[in-house]
Amino acid sequence: MIKILNIFAFLVLIHTTNGQQPNAEYLELKKILLESNTELIVEYHSDCIGSAFITLGEVGDCEYENPFYLFWIKEDKYYKRKFTNCGIFKVNEMAKSDFLESVKENLKLIEKSEILPVIHKSKKTLEGGVAEETIIETELSHYCESKFSFHTKSDKIEKSIIDYYLDTKMIDENTPNDNYELNEKSILNTIFKLIEKETE
Repeated sequence: MIKILNIFAFLVLIHTTNGQQPNAEYLELKKILLESNTELIVEYHSDCIGSAFITLGEVGDCEYENPFYLFWIKEDKYYKRKFTNCGIFKVNEMAKSDFLESVKENLKLIEKSEILPVIHKSKKTLEGGVAEETIIETELSHYCESKFSFHTKSDKIEKSIIDYYLDTKMIDENTPNDNYELNEKSILNTIFKLIEKETE
């Protein structure tokens, strides 16, 4: 017999998602890169779901926006460009990109990998020798999700990473997240940490 417990953590929240879309400049550069036989293109942005509502007047008209990024490799050179509706950012040629190098070397592994949910399984034997397995899975009503699209000359791979899945080592003080170590070792966690450094 299997008993499944779903635990949801809620906060009093109003705004559900920033709902941002890439702007026209982003779409135009992406189109040019895709049509120009670029070796590798990576699209990246982060959406926060269930974040508390803040009016733009409280933080400035653009400060609260999450930017979109394009990273790419062309003719053995590394590039990135940031996009927001707040200002214009130029193409930045990088001498080196640990993020792009890691993606390029691990595309097949990235394609197979997933960040796993927060879960814990336990078993106990009941009277009469009946085994009962309990599965605890937790979700949050608020989290941030990083979204990646990897374009090569012949393929496109899409991945998303939910920060709560990566950050949660313990469900409570006595209940470990069975997937924590697996997520820590995942190539998706590696590239997530690398892109965080390159978008600071």
